[in-house]
Amino acid sequence: MNEQQQTVTDFQWGERCSVKLDKLLSRVDQLIGMLFHLKGTFTVEDAALYLGITPSHLYKLVRKYDIPHSRPTNGRIFFNKEDLDRWVKSRMDIETETALINETEPQHECYY
Repeated sequence: MNEQQQTVTDFQWGERCSVKLDKLLSRVDQLIGMLFHLKGTFTVEDAALYLGITPSHLYKLVRKYDIPHSRPTNGRIFFNKEDLDRWVKSRMDIETETALINETEPQHECYY
């Protein structure tokens, strides 16, 4: 096999691996989603993953009391899944309402 044929073979092998990897990652995401539905209480790491934000951002929300959480022993922070779901829905409702208000407000020309 010459160098050009080897390059083509390597490329095809890489493409097959990439497709298989994408399928595996998709399946892992599905399994994680299924596990989240079984859990009722999340740690910071679980909640951040569930919400799709970083733990650092979640800590900021906790510090500002912007997200429902509990500290039963004044130590570790926990989140109730149902509370998080309601929180996400309320945020979506606020964003939708804001978008509707912005659409219906008359646009004024600005002459500076």
